[in-house]
Amino acid sequence: MCFRLSRAAEWLLLLGMCVAALTYSAPRAEDETDKVRAYTRDIEFDYFSWMLDAARIKVQQGAAGIPGYLDRESSKIVVSDYLHVTQRIIQAEDALNRIYADTGIADKQSSSAHIRLELAQLNERQTELAPLAEGVLQEQVAAVAADLGLTILGQPIPSVLYHSTSVPDALIVSPRNHIEQSANISITPGLPVDRQAALEQRVERGLDVSALVVPIGGVGVYPTMIMRTTDLTWLTSTVAHEWTHNYLEFRPLGLLYDDTPELRTMNETTADIVGGEVGAEVLRRYYPELQHAALPDIRLVG
Repeated sequence: MCFRLSRAAEWLLLLGMCVAALTYSAPRAEDETDKVRAYTRDIEFDYFSWMLDAARIKVQQGAAGIPGYLDRESSKIVVSDYLHVTQRIIQAEDALNRIYADTGIADKQSSSAHIRLELAQLNERQTELAPLAEGVLQEQVAAVAADLGLTILGQPIPSVLYHSTSVPDALIVSPRNHIEQSANISITPGLPVDRQAALEQRVERGLDVSALVVPIGGVGVYPTMIMRTTDLTWLTSTVAHEWTHNYLEFRPLGLLYDDTPELRTMNETTADIVGGEVGAEVLRRYYPELQHAALPDIRLVG
């Protein structure tokens, strides 16, 4: 018999996981990290606010329960529509950025008016589709994870929950004489390239270290944070990857994540393996026609 949490228990679990994930993902009280944060405090990403907003969206999504009423074909249409709208948003944002970067265009407001109107309409449509598409993919990833035995009493715990959004960048710091991640700090997404370079230089000069700002694809908070993308292969594997971090969070490999570089590598390798296998099975089972006909791999959002 398959165990099923009550609706109230699911929301209590969601709240508890949010609190636990916040504690887990908050900067550790380590000397090196504290030193680096002296350069990043004003631009650090606010996980607490993001998680509260994502949890609110998931509660509303769960209360409606709409994905559970969709048949397989309708679910596929919802996901496909969401990916195509996301692709059009990315293209419109790119066109808008090109206008504002073009020194030959004097009246940028007028020249971009039609693009900004289209972008507003597309964002409104995406807001409508996102809860449905995310709900469908959550259920599909959960079903595959359950079939692979990643369950407690027949159910994946915690529940598979994710929200697509603009994800923070990461400031990675390493000693100069060898490669080792001594600090990893999340900063506000969309920081201009010149400000990223200036931040790297300030940290390197001030602490005599190597520093680099890099993009990331997802964050294992709860609900997990996933970068917007049009690549369903990448999306399903990343949703499963980040959920695996949640799954491990209350097990030794997750609890000891920050203890040694070797344990971090083991944790990430496990998430990579699970993410790859679960993501591939989701495509094979639910989207076989998309396995070799994916949309262009456009992930970054301006």
